[in-house]
Amino acid sequence: MTLQTLKQQIDQGALPFMYLVTGTETALIQKAHRLFSSIIDPAEQEMNQASYDFAEVGIDPILADYLSAPFFGDHRLVLVENPTFLTAGSKLNADQEKAFLSAIERPVPGNLLVLFADDATLDKRKKVTKAVMKEAELLDLPALNERQTKQAIQQFLQQRQVTMDNAAEAELLLRTQASYSKVLAELPKLLAYAKESQTIDLAGVMGLVPKESTAQAFDLADLVLKGQKGAALELYHDLIKNGEVPLRLNALLLGQFRLLLQVAGSQGSDQEVGQLLKVHPYRVKLARQSLGRYQPTKIRAGFLSILDMEIQMKSKTVDPVFLFEEFMVNF
Repeated sequence: MTLQTLKQQIDQGALPFMYLVTGTETALIQKAHRLFSSIIDPAEQEMNQASYDFAEVGIDPILADYLSAPFFGDHRLVLVENPTFLTAGSKLNADQEKAFLSAIERPVPGNLLVLFADDATLDKRKKVTKAVMKEAELLDLPALNERQTKQAIQQFLQQRQVTMDNAAEAELLLRTQASYSKVLAELPKLLAYAKESQTIDLAGVMGLVPKESTAQAFDLADLVLKGQKGAALELYHDLIKNGEVPLRLNALLLGQFRLLLQVAGSQGSDQEVGQLLKVHPYRVKLARQSLGRYQPTKIRAGFLSILDMEIQMKSKTVDPVFLFEEFMVNF
């Protein structure tokens, strides 16, 4: 089901007793939270709505709340983050599992249990997970692809009678790695910038939107592979001055080279490969564009050299900046 379907269920009052919400798109998950909260009258929310982090409180208070009848209202809403008991890394004891299964087999009329989970971590072999997936209404909110993100941007700006030129849009997507949630977080600044002109241009995006660390790693990898040693060293030093930790920066660079190798050996659409590699499809698109310019043997050699740098950083007292400079001289 989609968010639109959820809204229809809420409007019609046709609500199942349990939802399983999966996905990684933060903005959509936040919207789902707001929709679920709209089920409970604002005057009743303190009594009939509760939010829990399973990782912090465990299952007992969640069940106690869920099994309580609504207090002077039609519904009781229990929202649960991090239900790790549905994954391989955590489990309920025998009594707790029995109590949970009993609760979802015989739900209290009017009560709603909403579990927010990461589908990639669900252990679908577990008895309790199978039971949840069988009984719950599934709301999946995966990351929007590039086309969907562009459409969302255009719709957002059209509603506010603001335009964005193509160069600005391309740079915004690059700097946010086409993440809808990250784009959405940046748009208020850009709207303020365009208050008088009603136009968002490239200068506005470059001046106001910082580059994501993955985008910076892409830039650095690109310079390394082009053999632009001076530019690569300058960018590396700038990133260190701006607070990047050398070990983390090395890990980002290693991850970018690894992604290039993985994409080189993958088939399917950007969306399919992104799902397989658990990265945003836009990163797959950029990787494929890079692969058209560089030899796989050179990418592989870079990956092995950067991996060796990481090993030296972790095992020796050598200055990590010197290690990168040495790598660039010899690569």
